[in-house]
Amino acid sequence: MISFIKGFMVGKNGDTAIVDVNGVGLEIIMPPRAIVKMAGRGETVLLYTHLQVLENEFKLYGFVEKEELKLFKQLLGVSGIGAKGAINVLDFIDPPGFYQAIASQDEKLLIKIPGVGKKTASRLIFELKDKISSEQLTVISGGNDSSIDDVLEALEALGYGRSEIYPLVLEMQARGELDGSVEQNLRKILKARNIQMKR
Repeated sequence: MISFIKGFMVGKNGDTAIVDVNGVGLEIIMPPRAIVKMAGRGETVLLYTHLQVLENEFKLYGFVEKEELKLFKQLLGVSGIGAKGAINVLDFIDPPGFYQAIASQDEKLLIKIPGVGKKTASRLIFELKDKISSEQLTVISGGNDSSIDDVLEALEALGYGRSEIYPLVLEMQARGELDGSVEQNLRKILKARNIQMKR
């Protein structure tokens, strides 16, 4: 398959960019907000791509960042979310924002995405909540925060599901409460979880 393409920008319109790759003009479907920010005519562009083979045609989807391509492929694996729906998601929200919405089960945010209703939002959460990788959770936390990743792994070893505990971890991190060692953060989270369960 075509992993990426590099060429000269020829034109852009709506959700489509035309890129000249060694004299061949490729029509590439992209999130419109990404196209607006792209280089002008004649400038060099590098796009990470996904080739969709349909019965009567081929469609090439392009993304500026690898993380966008990764999310696009994950979305294609969700029942009822086709390529158009996946592009709508990426046009509305960036990968970190989407991962956070899934991890915190923020249905209200998801239904703001064009074409995503309550049922689709619930399906996205249900099918993706346990598939968010450690690497993607690090993207949410805003850096290579290995201590948070270690805490999540420790919690999973104790029997907590990632989708079950992550909203609490996210909330505590946002409040600046997880600034200690792995052991200290683990104790804080377990204490907060215990209080949460007693409510």
